[in-house]
Amino acid sequence: MKKILIYALLALLAPASAMADEGMWLVNLFESSIYPQMKKKGLKLKPGEIYNERGTALSGAIVAVDYGMGTGSVISDRGLVITNHHVAYGDIHDLSTPENNYLENGFWAATEQDELPVKGKTVMFLRRIADVTDEAMEMRDSMIREGKFGVFGTRKIYGAIEKKYGKDTPYEVSCASMWRGEKYLLFYYEVYKDVRLVGAPPEKIGAFGGNQDNWGWPQHKGDFALYRVYGDKDGKPAPYSKDNVPIKPAKVLDISTGGVHEGDYTMVLGFPGRTNRYMSSFAVAEKQQVVNPVVIRARHERMEIIKKHMEADPKVRLLYSDKYFNLSNYADYATWENICLRRYDVAGIREAEETELQRWIAETPERQTEYGRVLADLKKGYAARAEAVRRKNYFQEAWISPSDALMTGFRVASMVNRMRKEKIDSVRVTDKAFAYALNLTKKMYAAYDPATDQEIFAAMLKLFTDNVPPQMWGDYLQQVYTRYDGNAEAIADYAFRNSACATLEKLCEYFETPRTADQIMQDPLVALAASVSTMTFSDGVRNAEEEAETDVDKTESLYAKALYRMRESKGLPQYPDANSTMRITFGNVESISPYDAVKYDFRTTVDGYLEKNDPKDFEFRVDDKMFSLIRAKDWGRWGEKGVLYTDFITNNDITGGNSGSPVLNGRGNLVGLAFDGNRESMSGNIYFHPEYARTVCVDIRFVLWIIDRYAGASGLIEEMCLVK
Repeated sequence: MKKILIYALLALLAPASAMADEGMWLVNLFESSIYPQMKKKGLKLKPGEIYNERGTALSGAIVAVDYGMGTGSVISDRGLVITNHHVAYGDIHDLSTPENNYLENGFWAATEQDELPVKGKTVMFLRRIADVTDEAMEMRDSMIREGKFGVFGTRKIYGAIEKKYGKDTPYEVSCASMWRGEKYLLFYYEVYKDVRLVGAPPEKIGAFGGNQDNWGWPQHKGDFALYRVYGDKDGKPAPYSKDNVPIKPAKVLDISTGGVHEGDYTMVLGFPGRTNRYMSSFAVAEKQQVVNPVVIRARHERMEIIKKHMEADPKVRLLYSDKYFNLSNYADYATWENICLRRYDVAGIREAEETELQRWIAETPERQTEYGRVLADLKKGYAARAEAVRRKNYFQEAWISPSDALMTGFRVASMVNRMRKEKIDSVRVTDKAFAYALNLTKKMYAAYDPATDQEIFAAMLKLFTDNVPPQMWGDYLQQVYTRYDGNAEAIADYAFRNSACATLEKLCEYFETPRTADQIMQDPLVALAASVSTMTFSDGVRNAEEEAETDVDKTESLYAKALYRMRESKGLPQYPDANSTMRITFGNVESISPYDAVKYDFRTTVDGYLEKNDPKDFEFRVDDKMFSLIRAKDWGRWGEKGVLYTDFITNNDITGGNSGSPVLNGRGNLVGLAFDGNRESMSGNIYFHPEYARTVCVDIRFVLWIIDRYAGASGLIEEMCLVK
């Protein structure tokens, strides 16, 4: 443990030294901070070959999928894009039917005409980055002087900058601040909205091991999917049209067939979502002790119910597979995040840095004036709000989000508020006032089973009422709770039997007749939704802080600023927290010894499919075709010395949003796709461990083998540029 603490403290105090290649660095600034280390590790490229605004560098082949929900890369001059299967999972699910279950059976378009348009899908190319710091800070200072900054001050700055610079460009612009307002950058994106599914392996390959292997190592997933990007006849973004054509990208990644080996240089380009590595020790403790336990408990209870219904009925499995996947992904993350926060004593590491910070603050009167009370205010504020935050999380995890039927109740209750505000006498199914609630509800009920949802509602109702005091429930929930002696199953049965929100058919039938606001509020699920107020819980947190005379969020920002200034004064280059803007991270292929007497190799082989095969376990099924190909050792040109490798690990620094990011070698050739972190890296959004953090990647040769040998879609490979 002493060794871990020493490594950890050094990593926090000197992030630019990148001991284990820590850092998600801005692509337009990496040259001045980490390029020498990258060359020393094995990079063979010049900075301009990685990022330039002409689009001919590697960055020109990288796309953000759905505004940063994942990352993809262009691998052919006909707009073919590769990303993770789990990034495409929702699309594959939505395109599936009981007759054509693409999740279960996979999908491969024989021709471009067979590719499936994905409604609402976007990919965007980063075209330019502009520094607008001076202008944004002038706006901020002016707003502060005039008392107009407030809670939404930063968003107002973004809006003003985006409005100004977005007028005279064909690109979409997005302003983002770095280091809590120390720098403001404007990102220019070319956004394509005609994106079509080209290919995806079946779930039993793309998600092999499922929830059991999730966030683990070793893994054996073929976690990839293929899209194609279409534009108008000139290659420009355009809405879907049968007349659109595949784009001709300025940059296409070459694909290496040479494989990876221990110590090889690796580089990841992508759009990581959110990190908070400037988080105080008090915030870490709150995450570990207050927030995560609620998340873990609530989501695992929901998962158990959904899994039971999925195993009992294949139709429910198809309906709920996407929900279950997303639910389990974060539930497991929170579980392992807590294990890592405790194991590495991250709160203790931050406390040690805060001791150093306090000494730095005390060195000058100016620092004492600006930052002198930061740590004391944080300590007081977090202690004061702990119970209010816990209750708010029970509201979020057990009440407002779990049940689809109750969510419909929330939407209908919101409509009632609008009716009363706008003096609308009544609403029926064809009215404009009802359209918003109805459209969202239609989408939701496309993947809905009443029996499953009712059981979830009952379980979460019990969890909520067991942990939140009655005075926060509202009158109607208290009345129903008393009427049924606190029996959550009886309350759920009553609500679902008597509510129009229980199914889409009942909802539409109910509103065939014009309904007044008072009539609508008699519906039990609508009344339950309206009973428990969001403001009760947000006000609870704010009131607790006000009683302690603190503002935790504002003080956390001041703390981050002080931390940044201290590191800056020591001459340490720093990377900003991830915020869905393009970043670069570098490292090496590296095996791992995560525990005493345990050592894992840096790569896995296809033999793992047969070793884990269990026909009775949905997550470890191997179909007959895959089984026979592996038995025959039919690797084609994709094996290495008689072995087909599946996944490998590196010590790159990634987080959510990096899913699907290309893993590149020293020459910038594609060797794999990042798809996961190991369980020992699950503190990564807060703290990067210098010894144990790993990125789990699918070997590109395994991807090519699946396309070629398993799917028989070798025409796709002919589009690609393969290099040794």
